[in-house]
Amino acid sequence: MKKFGVIEGFYGKLMSFEDRHKILESFSKNQLNYYLYAPKEDPFLRHNFDLEPFDEWGEHFKKFLDDAHSKSVDIEVGVSPSLESHTSFIQKKIEFFLNLGCRRFSFLFDDLAEFDLNNQIKIVQEFKRKYPHVNFSFCPTVYCTELSTQDDSYKKYFQNFCESFPRDIEFYWTGEKVISTKLEMKSEALLENFPTENIAVWDNYFTIDSCPQLLNLTNMAHIDRTYFDKKIKFLINLTGLPRTDLLLVDVFNNYLNASNSFSNILNEHGLDEYLIKNIDWFNPDLKNKLSRKDQEKIEKIMLSWFHPLKNEWYPYLHALKNWGKK
Repeated sequence: MKKFGVIEGFYGKLMSFEDRHKILESFSKNQLNYYLYAPKEDPFLRHNFDLEPFDEWGEHFKKFLDDAHSKSVDIEVGVSPSLESHTSFIQKKIEFFLNLGCRRFSFLFDDLAEFDLNNQIKIVQEFKRKYPHVNFSFCPTVYCTELSTQDDSYKKYFQNFCESFPRDIEFYWTGEKVISTKLEMKSEALLENFPTENIAVWDNYFTIDSCPQLLNLTNMAHIDRTYFDKKIKFLINLTGLPRTDLLLVDVFNNYLNASNSFSNILNEHGLDEYLIKNIDWFNPDLKNKLSRKDQEKIEKIMLSWFHPLKNEWYPYLHALKNWGKK
């Protein structure tokens, strides 16, 4: 079965369990079936890897897993042993989530200051042997084309990755860039020696953590349909903005089945009518120059549009208004 869903894998925000359950509830009316839990701000998965969450957190996560199971949604937990000293704690971390009912994990070695591919491969292979009935995925330190030539250490890492990474292990790739504005066949040009079914897409198009003044929102215009149809696993990274994320879930689902129009989805989520008419302002590929009238209208919307979505979008509308003056 193909896996389509979301990633909670952004910097700067940490969703509540209430928000996570709302995402799962939105899945229940859609065709999405996968949730990668990998928040960068969860200290127990990354920087404080040696520590265990408290019991109450474990109870909340167990309810989250049970809710997902009842809706036929798979939960994958991304663990990031970011320091060599974390290695001895990996089994304890895996066992913690196994006891809660999780059977899918990924080793995420992205965005690390220090990295050793051979050691990373050793870790994932060791745990595949220890837990043969558990699914393990992998995110390399070099996870897109632009990183493969960033410096000599990245070049060496990626060359080694292409030569020695096991061909039977699924790994994540974000495309030509960390935040790719086009995902198509050539996005995997450097990976021609890998089975395409083992290349999972980690789509950062909608994320806001790296571009705090920019909000991308299109009807999945960045994806080439032929490329998408060939993928076995395709996940979009969320924003951490609860209302916006629910909107993105519906937009992604509609891309799968085309049961609704983009404008209707935007309207159902409470977007201002004038913004719906000018939704291309949020397309990063279009360099729109706002007129004085548009700038004044955006300012009016900021003052008169009362909706939870507006509260999340206010800084982006403010930046858009000022950008139009340049």
